[in-house]
Amino acid sequence: MSTTSLPEKYEILIEKYRPKKFDEIIGQDKVVKRLKRYVASKNLPNLLFTGPAGVGKTTSALTLARELYGLQWKSNFLEINASDERGINVIRGIVKNYAEAQSIGDIKFKIIFLDEADALTNDAQSALRRTMEKYTASCRFVLSCNYQSKLIEPIQSRCSVFRFKRIPSQLIIDQCKYVCDQEKILIDNQALEAISYLAEGDCRKAINFIDTSLVTKYDINNQITTKSITIEDIYEISSYIEPKSIVDIIKKALSREFFVSKLLLDNLLLDGISAEDILKQMITRVIEMNIDQKLIIDLIDIIGETDWRISEGANENIAFHQMIANMVKLGSEQK
Repeated sequence: MSTTSLPEKYEILIEKYRPKKFDEIIGQDKVVKRLKRYVASKNLPNLLFTGPAGVGKTTSALTLARELYGLQWKSNFLEINASDERGINVIRGIVKNYAEAQSIGDIKFKIIFLDEADALTNDAQSALRRTMEKYTASCRFVLSCNYQSKLIEPIQSRCSVFRFKRIPSQLIIDQCKYVCDQEKILIDNQALEAISYLAEGDCRKAINFIDTSLVTKYDINNQITTKSITIEDIYEISSYIEPKSIVDIIKKALSREFFVSKLLLDNLLLDGISAEDILKQMITRVIEMNIDQKLIIDLIDIIGETDWRISEGANENIAFHQMIANMVKLGSEQK
C-alpha cells in the first residue's frame, strides 16, 4: 500500500486558526471579560486556568501575553509543558532563572506559563510555591491544568482561578463551518453533527477531525484529490461507532442471542476499535435507549464493571464475553 505525506507548505489547521485576539476565543465569554480587565489595568495576579482539554486554556494564555506586551510578547513570555518537564530541577533551574530576569518594555513583570501544571511532582510544586512567593515583583505565573485538585493548596490559594467550560455543540459546528469555508472544503451537515458529537466540547479535537480527514485526500504525489468531507470520512478517521452497531450488540444480548452479540462485538475489535471507545459509547447508547430505568442502571453497572476489569489488566476478550453473558442473564430475568 502506498503512503502519502503532507505537502511541504501544509499548515496544520489547529495552529492556522488558533485565535490571536480575545474576541476570537469562543465559548469562554466570562473568562475573556476578566482577562480583558487585567490587560486594561496592565497588571495581573498569578492565574490558574482549569478545565478539560481543547477549550482554550493555552490559547487564552498566549492571547493574554500578546494583548499585554504587544510586539514584545515573546521576550516576556515563557511556556513550559509541565507534563514533559515535571521535576523539581525544572523549577529550580529554568523557571527560577527566568523569573529572576527583568522584563522588556513598559510592563514590570514577565509571564511564565506552566501548561499541564497538575503533572508536576509534589516536590516540584513545593519549589514552585516558594518561587511564586519570592519573585512576585518581576514575574507572574499562569498555570493550566485539567484537574485543579492535583495542585497543592498553597499554589491554588496564590492564584486567581479561571474555570473553562466545554464548548457548546453549536459553537463547535459554527467554528468548523468557518474553517471549512476559509479552506474551501465542502462538508455536509451530518459530518458537522458527527464532529460536534465526537469532540465532546473539545474544539481542538473537532478541527483536528477536519484536518485528518483532509490529509487523507492527498495522493502519493501530494496532490489533493477532493476537498470534501462526509460523515463516512469522520467515521473512518475516528473511533466512532455507528449507534446502531452498539445498540444491536446490547439488544441481541438482552434477547439471549449470546453468539450473535459476541460476533458483532468481535467485529468491532477486529476493526481496530479500542475497548475503551467501545465501552464509552456503550454507556452513551444505553442511556439513550427507550427501556426501563432499572434495566438502564443494571446495564451501566455491567459495562462499568467490564471497564474496571480491563483497566486492571484483565484479558479484553474474556472481559467482553463475560459482559455479554451478564447481559444475557439480565435479559433472561426480564422475561
